[in-house]
Amino acid sequence: MVIVDDHEVFRNGLRDYVEVAGMRVVGEASNGAEAVDVVLDTEPDVVVMDLEMAGGDGLTAIRALADERPGLPVVVVSGYGEGPRVGDALRAGAAGFVLKTCSAPALLAALGAAARGLTVLDHTARGHLFVALEAARTPAVSPLPFPALSGRERQVLTLLAQGKEPSRIARELFLDPHTVHNYLSSVVRKLGVAGRNEAAEVARAHGLGHGSGSPAG
Repeated sequence: MVIVDDHEVFRNGLRDYVEVAGMRVVGEASNGAEAVDVVLDTEPDVVVMDLEMAGGDGLTAIRALADERPGLPVVVVSGYGEGPRVGDALRAGAAGFVLKTCSAPALLAALGAAARGLTVLDHTARGHLFVALEAARTPAVSPLPFPALSGRERQVLTLLAQGKEPSRIARELFLDPHTVHNYLSSVVRKLGVAGRNEAAEVARAHGLGHGSGSPAG
C-alpha cells in the first residue's frame, strides 16, 4: 500500500493501524506529484489518496495513475465528501471514496475490498453522491428574462409584445391608463431601448408574448 496525504500524523496513524492488521505500507507521499513517482517505484496493490494537498492535488494524481497503472485501485480518503467531489474522484479513476470520519475497521474493509477489485463508497459518500445525481437529473429552471423588471412590469411588457395597445392593456389588467403608461416608461428605461416598439421586439426575441393582436403603436 502507498499512503498519500499531506498530514504526517494521519499517514503515521494509518500506517501503524494497517500494518497491525497485516497490510504492508511500501511507500508514502505528501502530495499528488510525489505520489505518482512513489507508486511507480514501489508498485503497491492499493493506494490511499487525499484530494486537497499542497504541491499537487489528488485528482491529477489519480488521472495520471489511471494512465500509468490502469487497474490499480486508488481509494480516496478525504475530509470532504460533497457529491461533486465524489463524482469527480470516480470519473478520474478512483476505486472508492471514504471519509476520514469513518471508523478504522470500515476504512480497512474498504481498502481490502478495493484491492479485490470492488468499488467502495462509505455511507456518507454514497449519500452525497446520490443527492448530487438527483440534482443533476432535475431539470434546471430557466431564469426569467429581464430580471430588473417587476412582476407587473413584466405583465405589461408581455401584453405589449402581443401587440396590444396601452388602453387595452389597462382594461385587461384593470389599471388606470396613466398607470400603464408609467409602467411602460419604466420598462423602456430598464431595457435601455428607444421606445415601446423596440421594447416589444426585444420582449418577443426573449420569448415573451406569443399571442395575436394589432402591432404595438
